[in-house]
Amino acid sequence: MTTKEEQQPSYYGHRERLRTRFMVDEGRSMPDYELLELLLTMAIPRRDVKPIAKNLIDKFKNIKGVLNAPAHKLMDEADLSPNAIVLLRLLHTFMLRSAYQGFTVSEEPVILNWSQLEEHYWQKLAYSEIEEFHVCFLDESGHFKGEKQLSTGTINQATVHPREIIRAAIENQAVYVILVHNHPSGAYKPSPDDLAITREIEALADVMNFEVFDHLIVAKDGVYSFRKEGLIVPKKKRGENGKLPEDEKANKRKRSKK
Repeated sequence: MTTKEEQQPSYYGHRERLRTRFMVDEGRSMPDYELLELLLTMAIPRRDVKPIAKNLIDKFKNIKGVLNAPAHKLMDEADLSPNAIVLLRLLHTFMLRSAYQGFTVSEEPVILNWSQLEEHYWQKLAYSEIEEFHVCFLDESGHFKGEKQLSTGTINQATVHPREIIRAAIENQAVYVILVHNHPSGAYKPSPDDLAITREIEALADVMNFEVFDHLIVAKDGVYSFRKEGLIVPKKKRGENGKLPEDEKANKRKRSKK
């Protein structure tokens, strides 16, 4: 007579060991493929998922790549079941919404939750296969007022009209706007076109009495900030020519020598 334990597939014991190991330190000591393997057991109850997890990590490099892979790639290249695809995309949505709520629900200005804002747009755009242009709106105190996608382009170019940004800023009663677009090619730094359109939008914003707070370029390797790199200078620090006054430049040199 066959016992219940003998009837169970051998990987059942392995799954229990994975769960036990995870609970010891919440997976910090586990490699990517084992964490992914444990996750897939939730959606694939009657298969050995270790080969599937290893195949996914091999194809998409790491957990980050797997969670950001579009559904059609998970289906075509990894041969995953619909339940497994839904689980992976659901987890990605949780991560995206968590980052979004980190800077939109807070009563603090966005600048104090800046890493959450960058994480939100990285999660949203880093692995997109086409270029998108988004605008984030802030009030006079720097609190979040909304966001809008203004264009979707080809694999390497989004067409955005500066006047559309001006109109959207006015409709949202924005005092500051944050421009955001992605580079599906993976290029991390701004192109000449990126610089040109930023300057055009800045000029129109000055006329309409609001300010471009930053322009973020999202790539798989990270987020490039025009403001952090000195390519966007706050109005209060500009001279008549739009650049830092000489005394501010001198102060910066003094601070750097200390």
